[in-house]
Amino acid sequence: MSLIKQLWLAILAILLLALGGSFAISMMSAKAYLEAQLHLKNIDNATVLALSMTQMEKDPVTLELLISAQFDSGHYQHIALVDPGNQVMIERHYEGDTTPAIPAWFTHLVSLDAPPGVAQVQDGWQQYGTLIVESHSRFAWQALWEGTLDLLQWFLLVALGCGLIGTFILKYISRPLDLVVQQAEAIGERRFVTSTEPRTTEFRRLVRAMNSLSDNVKTLLEKETRQLHILQQASQQDSLTGLANRAHFLNLLDSQLTREDAETQGTLIILRVTELAALNHQMGHNSVDQFLRAIADCLLAFGQQLSHSHVGRLNGSDFILLVPGHLNAEKIASDLAQHLAKVLTGHSLQHISLPVAACRYTANESRTVLMNKLDGALAQAEIKGSHAVVTLQQDSTSRHPTLNEWRSAILQALAAEQLELASFPVKQVDGSILHFEAPMRLQLDGQLQPAGYFVHWATRSGLMPRIDLAVIRMALHQLRHMQLPLAVNVSAESLCDAEFRTQLLELLHKQSTQAQDLWLDFPESCALRYAAEFRAFNAQLRPFGCKTGLEHVGAEFSRIRELQDMGIHYIKVDSAIVRDIHDNNGNQQFLHNLNKIGHSLGCVMIAEGVISDEEKAVLFKLEIDAVTGPGV
Repeated sequence: MSLIKQLWLAILAILLLALGGSFAISMMSAKAYLEAQLHLKNIDNATVLALSMTQMEKDPVTLELLISAQFDSGHYQHIALVDPGNQVMIERHYEGDTTPAIPAWFTHLVSLDAPPGVAQVQDGWQQYGTLIVESHSRFAWQALWEGTLDLLQWFLLVALGCGLIGTFILKYISRPLDLVVQQAEAIGERRFVTSTEPRTTEFRRLVRAMNSLSDNVKTLLEKETRQLHILQQASQQDSLTGLANRAHFLNLLDSQLTREDAETQGTLIILRVTELAALNHQMGHNSVDQFLRAIADCLLAFGQQLSHSHVGRLNGSDFILLVPGHLNAEKIASDLAQHLAKVLTGHSLQHISLPVAACRYTANESRTVLMNKLDGALAQAEIKGSHAVVTLQQDSTSRHPTLNEWRSAILQALAAEQLELASFPVKQVDGSILHFEAPMRLQLDGQLQPAGYFVHWATRSGLMPRIDLAVIRMALHQLRHMQLPLAVNVSAESLCDAEFRTQLLELLHKQSTQAQDLWLDFPESCALRYAAEFRAFNAQLRPFGCKTGLEHVGAEFSRIRELQDMGIHYIKVDSAIVRDIHDNNGNQQFLHNLNKIGHSLGCVMIAEGVISDEEKAVLFKLEIDAVTGPGV
């Protein structure tokens, strides 16, 4: 039983006791008053009648007529004249209906006992007889019954009024309790929120304690986040420029080439600061370091204009830029060269040789072959001149050359329900299945294509919400016949689409049983760039029991403290961190701390892109909860 119900029952019991006691006392007081009044009436009537009889001749007929007249003119139950020998001389009884017009149970429960009036009748100096007068009590019963009913009605009205007032007071008092319960539930779900302290002393102490717990967790997360950032810098970033180091960039490139939901093609650009040793000798290390950091800042600024791009430093003199998508490689390389020329001019280093080379890549292409091809193009650029730009052309003709044709092809496939879900297991330490990942396949160009084949065009066409909804609808349909959960991807475009959110909630409401086995993978960017929408949508999804989490978590996850009140259930670590982790001590330390923070938030930690037993063994030692990938 809830606390509010217990308080209400306690108030109701006290109210009933108070009103019941008052009612009983009032009724007994009325009874005693009526009894006293009847007794006084009996005495007065007996005294007046006895005085009249004393002054009369003691003729029996005259006395009987006087008693009869008195009996008939008033409301009497019994009048009797008894001689000194206790023999009845004259007697009259009421012979009508003596039953009062009230319930019988009331007369049994509350009895009226008014003593009769007794007076002496004198004959000269001698006692002639004793007069006994008893008034009829039915009118007193009627008055007592009506008074009791009126009193009961008033007590009921007062009780009802007190109940309404008490309800409002309880609601006002318990309002802070609702906030306390919500905060406690949030903390139970590892969402460490804080609340305003209420005025009630007891609630204030409780909320203050929970706020202190949340603040302590925030402090801990901030400390762990700083440590995580330090480890990230040591294991994944170049110490001078802050760009991705060679190992981490190559892992990012591998992930881009092999991931199903990644773009199926893109551009890779490399540039080289030639004769770096000579520059160090001529300008000094500090000046050269400033120049290299300026180049890195230029690459970062340029890369931010291109979605999902990555910038790295392969060695002292080589910088590299990865740009997924269908953009023109020659134009990107030319624009980058112009930005770099401004950097050279700003440092008065126009004479520095800074060749640039670019090439296209396609999904599943060998990283070794691709890098060799890019090195060859860079060698050509060095031969051509100090600021030369060489772009290796590749036949990338598409069967849908325009955006409208892509849109039409995707819509036709959706309308024909030419959509399938693949199935890849996510296994826990003991080998059991946590869930199945279900990446989508869409029938395009005569065969089922992975998401990376068309997602760029679907995003530009505004079709991702429609595609994601179709995928979730198919997953819910499959869950009717499956015993294990399914995980599907939800794009950032869908998260920010109000119509998609409404339709998804309606769909989950209709299929609430299957919704409990549905896992929704959101991109890492959703929690960081669209935090408000992600937090609100998570709260709306929580009643349906479906799980929400982040996938491809990597470089930006040093901002993990921002996730503490979002209520996510799991985190999937990007394959760029997982790749060759058995040979990378820096990434091992980074992932260990990442797991510790994720577990403190109540998240299941999952590693993506596992390709070997060596990686799997190390991951489980680092307290990863589950793994997925080609090697699982």
